[in-house]
Amino acid sequence: MSAKAQSGPLSVAVLLSGREQFSSYFGGALARWTYEIYSRLCDCVDVTVFGFPTRAKDLYQLRHETSGVWRVCDLVARIPLARRHEDTLWLRALSRRLQQFDALHIHNRPQWVAPLRRMGYRGSIVVHLQNDHLAHWPGSALDALAPRLDALVVCSDYLRRTFAAKSPLLNAKSWVIFNGANLQLFHPREEVREPKTIFFVGRFDPEKGVLQLLRAYEKVLDAHPDAKLVIGGSTGFGTHRETSYVVQVRELARSLEQKKRAQIQFTGYLDHEKDLPFWFQKATVFACPSLFQEPFGLVNAEAMACATAVVGANRGGIPEVLGDAGRLVDPEDVVEFAAALSKLLAQPQYCRQLGQAGYERCRKMFDWNVTAVTWMALLRRLRESAA
Repeated sequence: MSAKAQSGPLSVAVLLSGREQFSSYFGGALARWTYEIYSRLCDCVDVTVFGFPTRAKDLYQLRHETSGVWRVCDLVARIPLARRHEDTLWLRALSRRLQQFDALHIHNRPQWVAPLRRMGYRGSIVVHLQNDHLAHWPGSALDALAPRLDALVVCSDYLRRTFAAKSPLLNAKSWVIFNGANLQLFHPREEVREPKTIFFVGRFDPEKGVLQLLRAYEKVLDAHPDAKLVIGGSTGFGTHRETSYVVQVRELARSLEQKKRAQIQFTGYLDHEKDLPFWFQKATVFACPSLFQEPFGLVNAEAMACATAVVGANRGGIPEVLGDAGRLVDPEDVVEFAAALSKLLAQPQYCRQLGQAGYERCRKMFDWNVTAVTWMALLRRLRESAA
């Protein structure tokens, strides 16, 4: 690490994965994580975020750079035999600029480490995973990755377990650092809380379990005919397509409205900062019926920050987020799912107690300020080891 890094702020380049925009509206969890953490570390870290173009009016307030080669990457990505070279083109275009940084923070792309080392990068490399990408790598590939990076950060112990046994070498360099919630945006507002309102927000994608939630809600209506279901989200960040799955969801919703006079509201895409807090604060219960192994499930922490009781899937990292402060269910067991929701609607005091327990847990474990302190401790350790 350079003498500058030892005497002044550590310079860090953050590489966003894929085509994620660095925006609160068009960006996703990785962009949000980057902004929330590094905006809190500006006094001790000089950060630049590298990613695909984002309009100036949509950008988070951190330094952001891109490269004109994105147009070539966009073209290459559409050619089946050539698309595997897209990442190499992108990294090659950035390589000279990246040499100027003391550390690289790579989101969700462990496969970028080897080419960056081959291109001559000698600073610290931190790979930060919010997916189970490494679970599919053989042990030999994990062992080969270990000496090329300085730290591997995962957002849950569940993710670490997906590769730890296959590569003790890589596991020795791994850190579990939880995601967080912005407690200035997400906080309780009991004056807007509505009775018997179930809220969901997420992608309109089969793995998010919206159909399972609707089927559970149908059974909830037997005990609570006045219960309301609010479904937030769309098929993409700031965009929406009427896919076959979306059509299936809407058809089931219409059927319930006709047969049971169900109250179902589709909000459409919700701006994370301007819209989403209010819907968490308004809900009686937040439902997270993910069918896949959710690496963390940030929406659960944000609901907890609003003191909203959570019924979450017993998948992936969600149990680590909820602990004893939420209800865990098998989202594919419609009877179990419906029973958990019905109990919370039937017992307001218990629902409030669960919401308060979630709030306290979130304040202690999932505040972005807590995450930022832990992240800075990691960066300081890297700096010391490179001295």
